[in-house]
Amino acid sequence: MNISKKSLIEGLSYALDLAEGRYFSHSKHVAYTSLMIGKTMKMTKVELSELYYTALLHDIGAGNNYDIKEHAEKGAKIVRNLLLSSESVEAIRYHHEFNDGSGSYGLIGDEIPLMSRIIVIANLLDIKIQECKIQFEKMLDYEIHDKIIKYLESLTGYVDSVILKTLISIVEKPYFLLSYLNIRFDDILRHTSKHLLDENYDFNVVKKYAEAFSEIIDQRNPFTYNHSVGLASLMQVVSGALGYDDAVKEELYIASLLHDIGKLAVDNDIINKNGKLTKEERYSINKHTYYTRFVLTHIIGFERITKWASNHHERLDGSGYPFGFQEAELDEQDRLLAILDIYQALTEERPYRIAFPIEKVYSILEDDVAKGKLDGKLLNQIKPILESVL
Repeated sequence: MNISKKSLIEGLSYALDLAEGRYFSHSKHVAYTSLMIGKTMKMTKVELSELYYTALLHDIGAGNNYDIKEHAEKGAKIVRNLLLSSESVEAIRYHHEFNDGSGSYGLIGDEIPLMSRIIVIANLLDIKIQECKIQFEKMLDYEIHDKIIKYLESLTGYVDSVILKTLISIVEKPYFLLSYLNIRFDDILRHTSKHLLDENYDFNVVKKYAEAFSEIIDQRNPFTYNHSVGLASLMQVVSGALGYDDAVKEELYIASLLHDIGKLAVDNDIINKNGKLTKEERYSINKHTYYTRFVLTHIIGFERITKWASNHHERLDGSGYPFGFQEAELDEQDRLLAILDIYQALTEERPYRIAFPIEKVYSILEDDVAKGKLDGKLLNQIKPILESVL
């Protein structure tokens, strides 16, 4: 496995926006503004690269946790395991501190790390811009420009004065908001950030990121997290016993960890509902495989991971979702993940039921085979492997 650090973090940043219920690209907009501030302040390439990655991940501790200090501490704890610098860890811990000491930690002025001081104002700017877009849908370019400048001026004393002055000088130039609000913003960001430092991550590092994002799911629903980790462990055993090569085994493991990342887009009350879902709720929860595909498809080198992870609710007879793929469109790994996902779900505790006995689990799987939904030949092939891990 050989995955670009830049592509991995940029792609997974979409999941952070899902977790907070924000529009897509909040994290990227914060990273873009932070990068423009850093460039104007003549930061080095190393410093700019560190700032960019830290800004993309600034909300990694958020989830459904709305306590600012707890969210910041959680984020610092998670990124500590992601091969980022100690400065990045501290920047995420203090990215909600304000110059006047009104943040959760009460830090003042230069007590706050420089990256935190940049990210906090970039975050405030994005919130205000999105508010303006909603409030003034037909606002003329100059009106939104003027309103944003006045808002930034109102932050005097609340944020770092040098950074604020720098950002105002940037926003005053027409290109900034035109780029910010451009429908092709991702292309603009890609061009702006193309000279930053990058490196290739192997399986062990990508695994750390996948595990970290499973932890983000855990903040919302511990059953989903246990399911993903349990599925990945089960997949490791089964894929090894089936004789897959190392590349396929590694990609199946990552796909298993991240297959439910799209559930970050689903309301927690629906995921944890103790009872039958309404048609509206079922539609909402069925969206998660679409969002799994949306997030992972942005990561270069994740092509098979994306396919296998997002196809875990597709069925051979075309009755699955979100695309209704049929037998000819689903390869062996798609079918394997679908079977193991059901097996893992049925053999674990859920908030609304106890785990099924293994005989009942096999009965359900075989019933789906009889209906033409699952691959019976593959199920028979992996049954002895499953029984060996009981």
